[in-house]
Amino acid sequence: MSSIQKMIGLSLLLMSLQAQASVTDTFCIQEDPSCFSSSNIQPPIKSPPNFNAIPTVNKEQCVEVKGSATQEGVTKDFARKMAIRDALKMASLKSNLTVKTDQSIEQFQLTLDSARFTSSSKVKSFTVIEEGDEDSEDIYGQSKKEPLNYEVTINACLTEELGVCASLTGNQYQARIAVAPIVMTREGEARDISNLLFGYQKELERRIKNRGYRNFILLKEPIDIQPNLMIAPNLDLALLDGVRDRTGAQYLLLTVIRSLSTHSNNGVLNDIKVFYSLEVKPDSRFIESDWYLVDLMSHTVVHQARGGFDIKGDVTVGRNKPFGTNAFFSTDTGLAFHALLESQVTNVLEFLHCKPFESQVIDVRNGEYIIYLNASSGAKVGDDLAVYHRIGRPVRFNGVLLGSDQQPGAFLKIKRILPNFAITELSAKKGNVQIGDIVKTW
Repeated sequence: MSSIQKMIGLSLLLMSLQAQASVTDTFCIQEDPSCFSSSNIQPPIKSPPNFNAIPTVNKEQCVEVKGSATQEGVTKDFARKMAIRDALKMASLKSNLTVKTDQSIEQFQLTLDSARFTSSSKVKSFTVIEEGDEDSEDIYGQSKKEPLNYEVTINACLTEELGVCASLTGNQYQARIAVAPIVMTREGEARDISNLLFGYQKELERRIKNRGYRNFILLKEPIDIQPNLMIAPNLDLALLDGVRDRTGAQYLLLTVIRSLSTHSNNGVLNDIKVFYSLEVKPDSRFIESDWYLVDLMSHTVVHQARGGFDIKGDVTVGRNKPFGTNAFFSTDTGLAFHALLESQVTNVLEFLHCKPFESQVIDVRNGEYIIYLNASSGAKVGDDLAVYHRIGRPVRFNGVLLGSDQQPGAFLKIKRILPNFAITELSAKKGNVQIGDIVKTW
């Protein structure tokens, strides 16, 4: 071997040893204590930010905000209520605010510039810490034009917690529900189930009550379906107003059982039974129902959902096991109906949670105002509610009633609560309160 070859071989050996050392440095052999010496410990490397992680949010914060309202043409008490409303609105914009803007430019000129502010925060509680007329002079020392605005400063605690209602009078009320009898699209599919329609309605009542909801009533007469159409809610004004007048309900719950169809497979054994004219029992069943919540104040469907199950096994119930009995719910079909009822009740009550109370003035007697407010709603003596006047004629388009414009016109304080109505008195007003005026949370 020449000297040149020896030099080349030695160089290659040294290069391989260096490469091996650089590789073994990236691993730590357990028997080598020098691998864990302090000189080999590197400072921690900061991990990159995780943009999919849910940020930690302060669930509750308290802010001080100021609200104001004009006193022109209204009483001081009414202006104070409106100033508090303004302050609560400003408080909700202090946290978890979403801003959506819309701009349009034509020929280098701004033709549209709008912004929409939406807050996910709710006022959990608030306290008025200062109130009174605004300063009589502006920042330049000039006297302001009378009448002065009324101003309030409040301390409002905001929350983003799920399931917490805004802490305003009436938001904690339970809206009254009228539960209508059940209807079916194909009654022949329920030949093996007795007491289905009445039993389903009673089960809804029992399960709603077991969830702690008390403000509901069962209707005895079925709600007519739309003629010559697939079964759907009938939004006839006279029909819905009649339900509202009889029950005082704010919402009507309608349920339609769409399917109870049974089926059997086409196996060899069933084919033999058919050949010898023997009974072939179904081994599968599909149940499905729709439910709707109709707002009796606006005459519109505000919520609808569907539930259903595909059942396998012994799906025939038998007339000796009426719907709602323990014997019924022990069958395969009964277990599916149990799950369907639970799903419906949960869905309906989750939708109604925190929905604002709405009713109307139904009578005026000796300076007292009677509103359709049931004792089961959770209302208390001393609560304040806002009265909204209808402005102008109802709006109609192509024969369809679209509604009426409204504006706050007074505030009522509850004096007495009876089983089916409440007696109130004026606590602040802008105009006269009349029969038919809308009463809402404020």
